[in-house]
Amino acid sequence: MAEKMVLSTSLLIAYENMAFDARQYQKKYKRLMKTLALPYKTNKRQLIEAKSQGLNDVTYNRLMPQLQHQYDRDDSLEMLAMNTSLKIILTEDKAAKLPYVFYRSSFLSNELSMSLQADDSRADLVKYLQILCASATKITICDNYFAQGWDNTQSLFRFVLPRHKLQIEYVETPRVITVTKNSSKMNERFMHTICKEWSISESTKYRGSHDRYLLIESPQGDIEVMLSSGFDHIWKSRPKEITCVIREA
Repeated sequence: MAEKMVLSTSLLIAYENMAFDARQYQKKYKRLMKTLALPYKTNKRQLIEAKSQGLNDVTYNRLMPQLQHQYDRDDSLEMLAMNTSLKIILTEDKAAKLPYVFYRSSFLSNELSMSLQADDSRADLVKYLQILCASATKITICDNYFAQGWDNTQSLFRFVLPRHKLQIEYVETPRVITVTKNSSKMNERFMHTICKEWSISESTKYRGSHDRYLLIESPQGDIEVMLSSGFDHIWKSRPKEITCVIREA
């Protein structure tokens, strides 16, 4: 089973030490369990740090033989999170920014919700989308007005999607909606101006849906991003407020 997320070192200690010192860790552990999606991912580098900060010997001795020869044994937490399905790091930092998520926030197990007002910066959301898409093998886009807002929405291809072999699928705009059809913009000619390894085709997955989706398929797992407003409100100069729900597909 692919790991879901990474824990900051202090939260890793609270989770693993609970069985050995319930009085000290119970309160933090109970709150953590409302947001933790298992299994979590760690490595040799973090385990050594955790040991120096109070991780119990039983856990250290159990995990170290499994981790000391792993290819990612010396990676930072940010690099480690890239190889999890949700690509986040739970932390005790209240001011955390993605890919870090405050463990007492609205994040619930395997679903993350972000609400941005019209004048809020979209920089963190764009960065997180880049992280989610970094190892993608297939992307599916559903937004009936994607081509209509092309001046803005093409930024998804120019600034978010990875420059490697990638299968891109889109849902065509229904005929009953009199706007620019998605197929008129999302085509091979355009894709190959950005990356020759991209392929493009039509999908039926979300056909008939009024909601906006970005389905990201990668070796670490599939993630579905649902947007309350169109994709163009990520990059539009005068956008509407937007809510983004990220969950395992």
